[in-house]
Amino acid sequence: MFKTIVVPLDGSQLAERVLPVAASLAAQDGARLCLVRAPVTEKMYLPAADGYGLLYPEQYFGAANTEALEYLKIVQSRQAGHGFTVAGEVVEGDPASVIVDTARLNRADLIAMSSHGYSGLTRWILGSVAERVLRAADCPVLVLRSSEPIRRILITLDGSKISEHVLEPALELARTVGASVCLLRAVPDLSSVELSELDEFETGLGQRIVYEHREEAQQYLAARAEPFEHARVPASCLVRPGPAASVILKTIDEQAIDLVAIATHGRTGLRRWIYGSVTEKILHTVGCSMLVVRPATHELRLSLKPE
Repeated sequence: MFKTIVVPLDGSQLAERVLPVAASLAAQDGARLCLVRAPVTEKMYLPAADGYGLLYPEQYFGAANTEALEYLKIVQSRQAGHGFTVAGEVVEGDPASVIVDTARLNRADLIAMSSHGYSGLTRWILGSVAERVLRAADCPVLVLRSSEPIRRILITLDGSKISEHVLEPALELARTVGASVCLLRAVPDLSSVELSELDEFETGLGQRIVYEHREEAQQYLAARAEPFEHARVPASCLVRPGPAASVILKTIDEQAIDLVAIATHGRTGLRRWIYGSVTEKILHTVGCSMLVVRPATHELRLSLKPE
C-alpha cells in the first residue's frame, strides 16, 4: 500500500526513532523511503580554528547544507540493502512546510515522523512541527511519540465512508508491527429524561432504540473487522455510548492503547487545512502515538452530497 514514505529527520536520535517502523513498512511493498531534512539556520556561529567565528549568511547556509547532506548519507547507508530504495533530500525552509511540500511533490502515501511532547497537567500535547504537519498533510501521517513497541492500536469509526479511510493504512501498520487492533464506535447515549419521554409513547421504546443502535454498531464493526481477521491481525470490536471524543479518550486509557488511528474531515482555510472538532480534541489530549488519515478532497466533496 505504501509506495513512497517521507521521513523527516533533524539529526536527533528522537527523530530517528521512527526509522525502524518506516523501514519495515517500506520493506513490505518494496517502497521508496524519502528522507528529508531542513537545515538548521538558527545559529550564525560555527567553530573556527581560533574559537568561534561569525560567518556570512551564504557561508553558513552552505555549511549547514553540507552537514545535512552528510548526515542523510550516513542514515541512507544504514538503511541500504533491506528490500527498498532510500533517497535523501535537503530542503531549505520552515520545517513543517518543507515536510508537507516534500510529501506532495513526491506523491507520498505516508509521512512517518517522531514527535516529543510537552507535559501538561495530565497529558501531552504535540510538538509544534508535528502538529502543523498533521493539520496540513494530504496523505496519512504517522506520529510516534514513544520508543515503546506498538502492541495495541485503536481504530475509531463513526459509520461514515470518511472514517473508513483509516482501515487500510491501519491494517498495514498493524500487520507490519505485529499489533492487535480494537475497532471502536461511539453511539448516542439517551438520558433518563429522554428514555422517560420515549416510554410515554410506548413502554420500553427508549431501551429498544438504545439496543438497536448498539446492535447495528456491533454488526457494522464486525464487518469491518473481517479484513483484519483474514490478515491474521487480532481484532476486537467495542461499542460504547457517549460523545465520540470522550468515548475515544476513555478507551485509550482503559485499553492500554499505544496508537490511535483516525480518519478526519476538515474545511479549507486561507492557507492550510483545519481539523474537525473530534480529531482536534484527541490531538491535543492523548499521550499515545497517532495515525491520522485525511481523505482526498474529491472524496470529501462526495461525502457532503445528499444521497
